Amino acid sequence: MSVIPVLVKREFTCRVKGTAYILTTVVGVLVFVGLTFLPPIMERLSNSFTPDTIDLVVVDHGSESSLLPSLLELSREREGLTIRDASGLDERDAYRQVLDEGLSGLLLIDGPLCTLVTPDSKNVILNDEIRNVVNQAATMWRAAELGLTQEEMQSLFNAVDFRIREVAPEREDGTEVDGAAQTQAMVLAYFLLFMIYTALIMYGNMVASGVAEEKSSRIMEVMVSTVKPLELMFGKIIGVGALGLLQYAIWISTGIIMAAMGKTGFLGGLLGVTEPLGSIPLESILWFGLYFVLGYFFYASIFAAAGALVSRVEEVSQVVSLLMMFIIVGFFAAYISFLNPNSSFAVIASLIPFTAPMVMFARIVLANPPIIEVLASVVIMLLSIIVGTWISSKIYRIGILLYGKRPSIRQVVQLLKG
Repeated sequence: MSVIPVLVKREFTCRVKGTAYILTTVVGVLVFVGLTFLPPIMERLSNSFTPDTIDLVVVDHGSESSLLPSLLELSREREGLTIRDASGLDERDAYRQVLDEGLSGLLLIDGPLCTLVTPDSKNVILNDEIRNVVNQAATMWRAAELGLTQEEMQSLFNAVDFRIREVAPEREDGTEVDGAAQTQAMVLAYFLLFMIYTALIMYGNMVASGVAEEKSSRIMEVMVSTVKPLELMFGKIIGVGALGLLQYAIWISTGIIMAAMGKTGFLGGLLGVTEPLGSIPLESILWFGLYFVLGYFFYASIFAAAGALVSRVEEVSQVVSLLMMFIIVGFFAAYISFLNPNSSFAVIASLIPFTAPMVMFARIVLANPPIIEVLASVVIMLLSIIVGTWISSKIYRIGILLYGKRPSIRQVVQLLKG
């Protein structure tokens, strides 16, 4: 009778109550809840950073092409904008007025040159707002010089109504791309991508550390006398994987509940949120789960073999650092794919086992890759899991009984040949 279920239960019960596991589960739930409220949160944050009032002291050095009259006219038309003419004052006295009264800044006008003197040059949003005010006044001044009305001048700067419509080669009709929805999809992809990245590193290290801990305490020698090494490896991988599946089930349930409540409008009405709430597509959550599982089982077997090559838990980080580099490369490859999910780079990276779990997931969320590429990615991942498990099992079977100096790469190759 196989003892794998017993080993799985042991791994699961020993780790499910751990602080790190509980903490990451709660953080994941909060991420899914936060994604639902992301649109109104971003809207309110943007509004909170925009200054309600701009109060400027202006010193004009008396050039013929002065913007001061246009600034004064603009202040009468625009609510929240106050322009104070201090042309008769010295610059030091004018700036002292700014500091004493807590104004937005001092604007020095010298022909075409406008200089903002401010006590806080790091306030980028306020500085940009003042720059926009100055540019708007310059537009009014140029309109007057050219004999154009404000409306005629404004029409020169009206943006084109530019839209994007995606039409697949095999179809005649197309769909218009919603810019706001595309931005939300990118934010969603980034957060879910980061969760896959974090989970692969966390659970991979958990597998490697567990193997090294049992090996360093000599428990492994007792266990291999009654249990096959391959059963030990699978028991650990599946046990830790069950933790991930439970965590994923909690996350996906949260995502489905929040998506349903967001669509009905019940949640927004309950919390008094008037802005539209975000909705996490169910298919994105399911793809997240699939590539989370595929990525975990691919990397977990390799991490298990890496843990079997060391004699102490302290040496685990040295061995798994190379594996973590592959995960980091996959994360950055997926992030680069955001710019063009259907580029040659993204297509190739989505078919490489080390990067596919993150790159292909990002492509699915952001674009509509051909179904043949998605199926190819899944098949390659499944074959890679089988091959990787077979190679790792050979290393694991011998490595768990090796003590002392860590074997070199040449010795590992010899273990595989043997």
